Amino acid sequence: MWELARSWTPGFCASGGSRTCAKKECAPDVVDPSLTLHGMWPSFSKPVDASDAGSTRKLSSRETSAALASRGGGGGCFWPQNCAQPPWWPPTAPWGYDPALLPTDETSAALAPAWYDDDLGAHEWSKHGTCAAWSDANGAERGLDQEAYYDAMFELAKKEGTPEMLRNATGSSVSLKSLQDMFAAAGKVALGCTPKCELAQVVTCYSRGGKHGGPGERVDCPCFGVRDSHYDNSCAELHACEDVKVLSAAQTGCGGGGPPRPGPGPGPGPHHRTCRDGARCCPDVRIRRGLRDAERLPQVLAQQQRRPPSLHGRQRRVRRRDVVECACRVCHHRVV
Repeated sequence: MWELARSWTPGFCASGGSRTCAKKECAPDVVDPSLTLHGMWPSFSKPVDASDAGSTRKLSSRETSAALASRGGGGGCFWPQNCAQPPWWPPTAPWGYDPALLPTDETSAALAPAWYDDDLGAHEWSKHGTCAAWSDANGAERGLDQEAYYDAMFELAKKEGTPEMLRNATGSSVSLKSLQDMFAAAGKVALGCTPKCELAQVVTCYSRGGKHGGPGERVDCPCFGVRDSHYDNSCAELHACEDVKVLSAAQTGCGGGGPPRPGPGPGPGPHHRTCRDGARCCPDVRIRRGLRDAERLPQVLAQQQRRPPSLHGRQRRVRRRDVVECACRVCHHRVV
Protein backbone atom coordinates (compact mmCIF):
# COMPACT_ATOMS: atom_id res chain seq x y z
CA MET A 1 0.00 0.00 0.00
CA TRP A 2 1.00 3.62 -0.50
CA GLU A 3 0.16 6.78 1.40
CA LEU A 4 0.29 10.16 -0.32
CA ALA A 5 0.81 12.85 2.32
CA ARG A 6 0.19 16.47 1.42
CA SER A 7 0.27 19.60 3.53
CA TRP A 8 -2.30 22.37 3.66
CA THR A 9 0.48 24.93 3.54
CA PRO A 10 -1.06 27.72 5.69
CA GLY A 11 -1.98 25.18 8.37
CA PHE A 12 1.49 23.66 8.35
CA CYS A 13 3.10 27.10 8.56
CA ALA A 14 0.91 28.01 11.54
CA SER A 15 1.49 24.70 13.32
CA GLY A 16 4.98 25.34 14.65
CA GLY A 17 5.20 29.08 15.28
CA SER A 18 8.59 30.60 14.50
CA ARG A 19 10.05 27.17 13.68
CA THR A 20 7.73 26.56 10.72
CA CYS A 21 7.47 30.23 9.79
CA ALA A 22 11.23 30.14 9.19
CA LYS A 23 10.71 27.63 6.37
CA LYS A 24 11.10 29.10 2.89
CA GLU A 25 7.78 27.60 1.84
CA CYS A 26 6.13 29.75 4.54
CA ALA A 27 7.61 33.04 3.33
CA PRO A 28 4.88 35.69 2.83
CA ASP A 29 5.46 35.84 -0.92
CA VAL A 30 5.49 32.04 -1.29
CA VAL A 31 2.85 30.49 0.97
CA ASP A 32 -0.16 29.42 -1.07
CA PRO A 33 -3.54 28.08 0.09
CA SER A 34 -3.24 24.69 -1.59
CA LEU A 35 -2.17 21.12 -0.93
CA THR A 36 1.58 20.74 -1.37
CA LEU A 37 3.63 17.59 -1.38
CA HIS A 38 4.92 16.12 1.87
CA GLY A 39 5.80 12.65 0.66
CA MET A 40 4.71 9.26 -0.69
CA TRP A 41 5.14 6.46 1.81
CA PRO A 42 5.15 2.69 1.25
CA SER A 43 3.11 1.17 4.07
CA PHE A 44 1.60 -2.09 5.21
CA SER A 45 -2.15 -2.49 4.69
CA LYS A 46 -2.15 -4.59 7.87
CA PRO A 47 0.28 -4.29 10.79
CA VAL A 48 2.98 -6.93 10.63
CA ASP A 49 5.73 -8.34 12.82
CA ALA A 50 9.30 -7.38 12.02
CA SER A 51 10.11 -11.02 11.27
CA ASP A 52 7.47 -11.06 8.53
CA ALA A 53 8.70 -7.95 6.76
CA GLY A 54 12.21 -8.86 5.69
CA SER A 55 15.35 -8.72 7.79
CA THR A 56 16.98 -6.15 5.50
CA ARG A 57 14.46 -3.45 6.29
CA LYS A 58 14.17 -1.39 9.44
CA LEU A 59 10.63 -1.07 10.71
CA SER A 60 8.74 1.49 12.73
CA SER A 61 5.63 1.21 14.86
CA ARG A 62 3.19 3.77 16.15
CA GLU A 63 2.13 1.48 18.95
CA THR A 64 3.63 -1.54 20.65
CA SER A 65 2.88 -5.07 19.49
CA ALA A 66 1.27 -5.80 22.83
CA ALA A 67 -1.19 -2.95 22.45
CA LEU A 68 -2.08 -4.11 18.96
CA ALA A 69 -2.49 -7.70 20.05
CA SER A 70 -4.98 -6.61 22.70
CA ARG A 71 -7.06 -5.10 19.89
CA GLY A 72 -6.69 -8.07 17.57
CA GLY A 73 -4.45 -6.12 15.19
CA GLY A 74 -1.51 -8.50 14.86
CA GLY A 75 2.03 -7.16 14.76
CA GLY A 76 3.34 -3.73 15.65
CA CYS A 77 4.85 -2.47 12.37
CA PHE A 78 2.87 -0.16 10.11
CA TRP A 79 5.46 0.95 7.60
CA PRO A 80 9.08 0.21 6.66
CA GLN A 81 11.64 2.98 6.94
CA ASN A 82 15.33 3.66 6.31
CA CYS A 83 15.62 0.58 4.12
CA ALA A 84 18.88 -1.00 3.02
CA GLN A 85 19.84 -1.14 -0.64
CA PRO A 86 18.14 -4.15 -2.30
CA PRO A 87 20.12 -6.71 -4.31
CA TRP A 88 18.51 -5.71 -7.63
CA TRP A 89 19.69 -2.07 -7.37
CA PRO A 90 21.77 -1.01 -10.43
CA PRO A 91 25.41 -0.41 -9.45
CA THR A 92 25.49 2.89 -11.37
CA ALA A 93 22.31 4.33 -9.80
CA PRO A 94 22.77 6.67 -6.82
CA TRP A 95 21.47 5.30 -3.53
CA GLY A 96 21.97 8.50 -1.54
CA TYR A 97 19.58 11.38 -2.05
CA ASP A 98 20.15 13.12 -5.39
CA PRO A 99 18.06 16.29 -5.90
CA ALA A 100 19.16 16.41 -9.54
CA LEU A 101 16.71 13.56 -10.16
CA LEU A 102 13.69 15.63 -9.10
CA PRO A 103 11.37 16.82 -11.88
CA THR A 104 12.53 20.14 -13.31
CA ASP A 105 9.21 21.64 -14.49
CA GLU A 106 7.74 24.70 -12.79
CA THR A 107 4.51 22.88 -11.91
CA SER A 108 6.41 20.35 -9.82
CA ALA A 109 8.39 23.07 -8.06
CA ALA A 110 5.15 24.87 -7.16
CA LEU A 111 3.59 21.60 -6.02
CA ALA A 112 6.43 20.78 -3.61
CA PRO A 113 8.06 23.95 -2.26
CA ALA A 114 9.38 22.09 0.79
CA TRP A 115 11.26 19.71 -1.50
CA TYR A 116 12.80 22.37 -3.69
CA ASP A 117 13.34 25.17 -1.15
CA ASP A 118 13.72 23.46 2.25
CA ASP A 119 15.45 20.20 1.27
CA LEU A 120 12.63 18.00 2.57
CA GLY A 121 13.54 15.43 -0.07
CA ALA A 122 16.72 14.44 1.76
CA HIS A 123 14.65 13.28 4.74
CA GLU A 124 11.83 11.77 2.69
CA TRP A 125 14.08 9.73 0.41
CA SER A 126 16.15 8.37 3.28
CA LYS A 127 13.19 7.44 5.46
CA HIS A 128 10.53 6.41 2.95
CA GLY A 129 11.89 6.49 -0.60
CA THR A 130 14.54 3.86 0.06
CA CYS A 131 11.76 1.42 0.92
CA ALA A 132 10.06 2.08 -2.43
CA ALA A 133 12.96 0.16 -3.93
CA TRP A 134 11.68 -3.04 -2.30
CA SER A 135 9.01 -4.88 -4.28
CA ASP A 136 9.39 -8.19 -2.44
CA ALA A 137 10.77 -9.28 0.92
CA ASN A 138 14.05 -10.51 -0.57
CA GLY A 139 14.78 -7.48 -2.74
CA ALA A 140 15.12 -9.62 -5.85
CA GLU A 141 12.28 -8.07 -7.83
CA ARG A 142 12.74 -4.60 -9.22
CA GLY A 143 11.05 -1.82 -7.28
CA LEU A 144 11.25 1.93 -7.86
CA ASP A 145 14.63 3.54 -8.29
CA GLN A 146 15.06 7.10 -7.10
CA GLU A 147 14.02 8.78 -10.35
CA ALA A 148 11.03 6.47 -10.85
CA TYR A 149 9.95 7.11 -7.25
CA TYR A 150 9.94 10.87 -7.78
CA ASP A 151 8.15 10.58 -11.11
CA ALA A 152 5.41 8.40 -9.62
CA MET A 153 5.00 10.62 -6.57
CA PHE A 154 4.75 13.89 -8.49
CA GLU A 155 2.46 12.38 -11.10
CA LEU A 156 0.10 11.18 -8.36
CA ALA A 157 0.15 14.53 -6.55
CA LYS A 158 -0.61 16.38 -9.78
CA LYS A 159 -3.44 13.98 -10.55
CA GLU A 160 -5.04 14.48 -7.13
CA GLY A 161 -4.63 18.26 -7.04
CA THR A 162 -6.47 20.46 -4.52
CA PRO A 163 -10.27 20.07 -4.38
CA GLU A 164 -12.00 23.25 -5.47
CA MET A 165 -14.30 23.05 -2.45
CA LEU A 166 -11.24 23.11 -0.20
CA ARG A 167 -9.88 26.20 -1.93
CA ASN A 168 -13.27 27.87 -1.58
CA ALA A 169 -13.25 27.13 2.16
CA THR A 170 -9.98 29.02 2.69
CA GLY A 171 -10.22 31.36 5.66
CA SER A 172 -13.32 29.69 7.10
CA SER A 173 -14.38 26.63 9.08
CA VAL A 174 -16.05 23.52 7.71
CA SER A 175 -17.44 20.48 9.47
CA LEU A 176 -15.16 17.48 9.75
CA LYS A 177 -17.60 15.39 7.73
CA SER A 178 -17.75 17.97 4.95
CA LEU A 179 -13.97 18.02 4.83
CA GLN A 180 -13.80 14.21 4.66
CA ASP A 181 -16.41 14.21 1.89
CA MET A 182 -14.18 16.47 -0.21
CA PHE A 183 -11.90 13.43 -0.49
CA ALA A 184 -14.72 10.93 -1.20
CA ALA A 185 -15.55 9.79 2.37
CA ALA A 186 -14.19 9.32 5.88
CA GLY A 187 -12.75 5.95 4.95
CA LYS A 188 -10.81 7.37 2.02
CA VAL A 189 -8.76 9.99 3.84
CA ALA A 190 -6.87 10.80 7.05
CA LEU A 191 -6.80 14.45 8.09
CA GLY A 192 -4.12 15.96 10.32
CA CYS A 193 -4.95 18.98 12.49
CA THR A 194 -3.22 21.27 14.93
CA PRO A 195 -4.53 21.30 18.52
CA LYS A 196 -6.65 24.29 17.44
CA CYS A 197 -8.38 22.12 14.83
CA GLU A 198 -6.59 23.83 11.95
CA LEU A 199 -6.07 21.62 8.89
CA ALA A 200 -2.39 20.79 8.38
CA GLN A 201 -2.17 17.55 6.39
CA VAL A 202 -4.18 15.27 4.09
CA VAL A 203 -3.31 11.58 3.58
CA THR A 204 -4.88 9.42 0.87
CA CYS A 205 -4.15 5.74 0.18
CA TYR A 206 -3.42 3.65 -2.91
CA SER A 207 -2.84 0.05 -3.87
CA ARG A 208 0.52 -1.25 -5.06
CA GLY A 209 -0.70 -1.65 -8.60
CA GLY A 210 1.59 0.55 -10.63
CA LYS A 211 4.76 -0.23 -12.52
CA HIS A 212 7.40 -1.94 -10.35
CA GLY A 213 5.02 -1.90 -7.40
CA GLY A 214 4.29 1.81 -7.61
CA PRO A 215 0.97 3.43 -6.63
CA GLY A 216 -2.17 2.11 -8.32
CA GLU A 217 -5.83 2.79 -7.64
CA ARG A 218 -7.18 4.83 -4.77
CA VAL A 219 -8.29 2.58 -1.91
CA ASP A 220 -9.73 2.91 1.58
CA CYS A 221 -7.12 3.89 4.14
CA PRO A 222 -6.71 1.05 6.65
CA CYS A 223 -8.07 1.46 10.13
CA PHE A 224 -4.98 0.34 12.03
CA GLY A 225 -2.01 2.63 11.46
CA VAL A 226 -3.71 5.34 9.38
CA ARG A 227 -7.29 6.20 10.31
CA ASP A 228 -6.73 5.37 13.97
CA SER A 229 -3.48 7.35 14.00
CA HIS A 230 -3.14 10.31 16.34
CA TYR A 231 -0.77 11.79 13.73
CA ASP A 232 -2.23 11.01 10.30
CA ASN A 233 -5.85 11.39 11.39
CA SER A 234 -5.52 13.74 14.35
CA CYS A 235 -8.49 15.90 13.30
CA ALA A 236 -10.79 13.00 14.17
CA GLU A 237 -8.79 10.81 16.54
CA LEU A 238 -6.67 13.04 18.77
CA HIS A 239 -8.46 16.38 18.72
CA ALA A 240 -11.98 15.11 17.85
CA CYS A 241 -12.75 18.27 15.90
CA GLU A 242 -16.38 18.95 15.03
CA ASP A 243 -15.29 21.78 12.73
CA VAL A 244 -11.94 22.31 11.05
CA LYS A 245 -10.39 25.67 10.25
CA VAL A 246 -8.95 25.98 6.74
CA LEU A 247 -6.42 28.74 7.26
CA SER A 248 -5.54 31.35 4.67
CA ALA A 249 -2.09 32.86 4.16
CA ALA A 250 -3.20 35.82 6.26
CA GLN A 251 -3.93 33.56 9.22
CA THR A 252 -0.62 31.74 9.54
CA GLY A 253 1.03 34.28 11.80
CA CYS A 254 3.99 34.28 9.40
CA GLY A 255 2.87 37.32 7.37
CA GLY A 256 1.63 36.77 3.86
CA GLY A 257 -1.45 38.85 3.26
CA GLY A 258 -1.82 40.67 6.56
CA PRO A 259 -1.99 39.90 10.27
CA PRO A 260 -3.71 36.76 11.51
CA ARG A 261 -7.35 37.13 12.33
CA PRO A 262 -8.17 37.62 16.01
CA GLY A 263 -9.80 34.92 18.02
CA PRO A 264 -8.81 31.40 18.96
CA GLY A 265 -10.44 29.67 15.99
CA PRO A 266 -12.50 26.51 16.29
CA GLY A 267 -11.77 24.35 19.28
CA PRO A 268 -12.16 20.62 19.74
CA GLY A 269 -15.69 19.33 19.76
CA PRO A 270 -17.01 16.56 21.97
CA HIS A 271 -15.13 13.26 21.67
CA HIS A 272 -16.65 10.29 19.91
CA ARG A 273 -19.10 9.16 22.56
CA THR A 274 -21.42 8.14 19.72
CA CYS A 275 -19.29 5.02 19.32
CA ARG A 276 -21.45 3.47 22.04
CA ASP A 277 -24.46 3.61 19.70
CA GLY A 278 -22.98 1.70 16.77
CA ALA A 279 -19.92 0.20 15.17
CA ARG A 280 -17.01 2.52 14.47
CA CYS A 281 -14.13 1.20 12.44
CA CYS A 282 -11.64 3.58 14.01
CA PRO A 283 -12.32 4.41 17.66
CA ASP A 284 -9.94 6.42 19.76
CA VAL A 285 -7.42 3.69 20.41
CA ARG A 286 -4.35 5.27 21.98
CA ILE A 287 -4.92 3.65 25.35
CA ARG A 288 -1.76 3.53 27.42
CA ARG A 289 -3.18 4.06 30.86
CA GLY A 290 -4.14 0.46 31.73
CA LEU A 291 -7.77 1.36 32.39
CA ARG A 292 -10.19 -1.42 31.46
CA ASP A 293 -13.53 -0.08 32.60
CA ALA A 294 -14.65 3.34 31.45
CA GLU A 295 -17.17 3.55 34.27
CA ARG A 296 -14.33 3.50 36.85
CA LEU A 297 -12.71 6.65 35.53
CA PRO A 298 -14.46 9.18 37.79
CA GLN A 299 -13.29 7.18 40.81
CA VAL A 300 -9.77 6.89 39.41
CA LEU A 301 -9.58 10.63 38.84
CA ALA A 302 -10.80 11.31 42.36
CA GLN A 303 -8.21 8.92 43.82
CA GLN A 304 -5.40 10.57 41.90
CA GLN A 305 -6.44 13.99 43.15
CA ARG A 306 -6.05 12.70 46.72
CA ARG A 307 -2.67 11.04 46.16
CA PRO A 308 0.56 12.99 46.52
CA PRO A 309 2.65 13.07 43.33
CA SER A 310 5.29 10.35 43.10
CA LEU A 311 8.85 11.51 43.64
CA HIS A 312 10.00 8.96 41.08
CA GLY A 313 7.46 9.93 38.44
CA ARG A 314 5.82 6.50 38.43
CA GLN A 315 2.30 7.75 38.95
CA ARG A 316 0.86 9.31 35.81
CA ARG A 317 -2.13 11.55 36.11
CA VAL A 318 -5.07 10.71 33.88
CA ARG A 319 -6.13 13.58 31.69
CA ARG A 320 -9.77 14.28 30.92
CA ARG A 321 -9.19 13.22 27.30
CA ASP A 322 -8.29 9.73 28.51
CA VAL A 323 -11.82 9.25 29.83
CA VAL A 324 -13.35 9.32 26.38
CA GLU A 325 -10.58 7.28 24.77
CA CYS A 326 -11.12 4.47 27.22
CA ALA A 327 -14.90 4.63 26.79
CA CYS A 328 -14.56 4.29 23.04
CA ARG A 329 -12.22 1.36 23.41
CA VAL A 330 -14.74 -0.46 25.57
CA CYS A 331 -17.36 0.19 22.90
CA HIS A 332 -15.01 -1.08 20.21
CA HIS A 333 -14.56 -4.41 21.96
CA ARG A 334 -18.29 -4.86 22.42
CA VAL A 335 -19.18 -4.17 18.81
CA VAL A 336 -16.41 -5.85 16.80
